[in-house]
Amino acid sequence: MVTGAVVVAMVLGGCAAGPDADGADGADGAGAGAAAGLAVEGYVEPGDDSAGLVADASSRAATIGIDGVTVADDGAGLNDLPAGVGALARTATDGGAAPELLVSNYSESIGDFSPEVGTALLSDAGNRSRVASRLAELASEQHMHGVQIDLESLRSRDRTGLVAFAAALRTAVDDRLGKDAEVSMAVMASTSAGGYRDTGYDLGALADHVDRFVLMTYDQHGPWTGAGSIGSLPWAERVVAAAERSGIPADRIDLGIAGYGYVWSGSGDAQLSPDAARAAAGSAAAWSARTGEWSATLDDGRELHWSDARSYRVRVALAEDLGLHGVALWSLNTLALPETETT
Repeated sequence: MVTGAVVVAMVLGGCAAGPDADGADGADGAGAGAAAGLAVEGYVEPGDDSAGLVADASSRAATIGIDGVTVADDGAGLNDLPAGVGALARTATDGGAAPELLVSNYSESIGDFSPEVGTALLSDAGNRSRVASRLAELASEQHMHGVQIDLESLRSRDRTGLVAFAAALRTAVDDRLGKDAEVSMAVMASTSAGGYRDTGYDLGALADHVDRFVLMTYDQHGPWTGAGSIGSLPWAERVVAAAERSGIPADRIDLGIAGYGYVWSGSGDAQLSPDAARAAAGSAAAWSARTGEWSATLDDGRELHWSDARSYRVRVALAEDLGLHGVALWSLNTLALPETETT
């Protein structure tokens, strides 16, 4: 998942507001979520306004993924849970959505997902067992209905350990939360079966222990690359096809959808919300039917690409066309879950 604060207004200050945020004329296909018969997951990062975001989304989402708890640097345990996680879980449940606890190898010390933390956890049977048991216990204490594995930037050496960890977590969750509780997994995108294996995923073996897979079909481009789409529609199709070839049935796949954008050049945080991108772009904003995203090149040399509610809707239509289980929006902190009807 993407981690980091939304860009503040000063980064893009002085820009005129453009057309309405959706830019939608209803021509892009199906409405969101339930209107298309798809399950919807909305992710949230705990914060001051997160409870309202969850309350708003829960009536239209099947699942609220709450980010979450991180693995300790030595791989032998978990770091402290962020404040407010349990309250968010209760809010989701009250609204009719199933909350699930995300666990990741994000490291505050490097500001990114840590391969070393991932390997420290996955390479040691004792660490796998302890962390799986503690996760299930924590999920129970925090009123969760399931756990999502969000281990990223893994390496090929981690494949066997990841399968073993998923199996251990499956057993622990069944024991603590009941056999109806879900174990899901967020999976970094690849357009080839070999690419998934190189990044630590034996998807066919994982499917024996994981109920649902969220393909992170975003961050095709970012500040670490040249400017480009956040996750174009053709690329997303290739990612899904490679996952299916690797052993995951379509009806157990959720299509990840970005609710944010990036700006290249300039100073400040490179990540920005769709509203901030729209305000910065003004009349330069251009919609691409091919990528299903917005872009703009500004007079000062900055280039923006972003995904918004209109982007969400065309991806819902894509997920329905591909026969997928659902869609998953990262995140509610930057884009409110779009309404089910197009506007």
